[in-house]
Amino acid sequence: MEITLSKTRLEFIETVGRMCQQLGLPRSIGQIYGLLYLSPASLSLDDIAEQLSISKGSASTGTRQLASWQAIKQVWVPGDRRDYFEAVGNLRDLLESIYRNYFKPKLEKGGRKLDSLLATLEEERQQGAVSPEDYAFFKERLDNIARLEDRISRVLPIAEKLL
Repeated sequence: MEITLSKTRLEFIETVGRMCQQLGLPRSIGQIYGLLYLSPASLSLDDIAEQLSISKGSASTGTRQLASWQAIKQVWVPGDRRDYFEAVGNLRDLLESIYRNYFKPKLEKGGRKLDSLLATLEEERQQGAVSPEDYAFFKERLDNIARLEDRISRVLPIAEKLL
């Protein structure tokens, strides 16, 4: 389906793409969502790839990721065998899903890795594998990260309730 990419649409698509990029996600995922969000009709992978000037593979990967977050849904178009997609309009649900399925697991994994690093550092201290000066420096830096991680973990339940 050919849609007109007006200045408003183009700016929105680029803004959502940049937001995703700043969050550590592929820019194309944001662009795909932005395109679908402001599309009055469902779009096929070919439509998405053409409108955004991206490969069909990139469009396919992006739509699969967005569908797993329940940000978009696949729709059936009678008489057409291609996959079509449309955005789910509830941004609250989208943010909650991205947080639950993307950011929360990454934060939890980071916390486990920090615990592992602290344990390894303690083992190295006991074995004499690090100098007392290095141990003190590393410990101070890792403790700073641990305090930040602790603050984040205390705020997360509040953030979850806000979503």
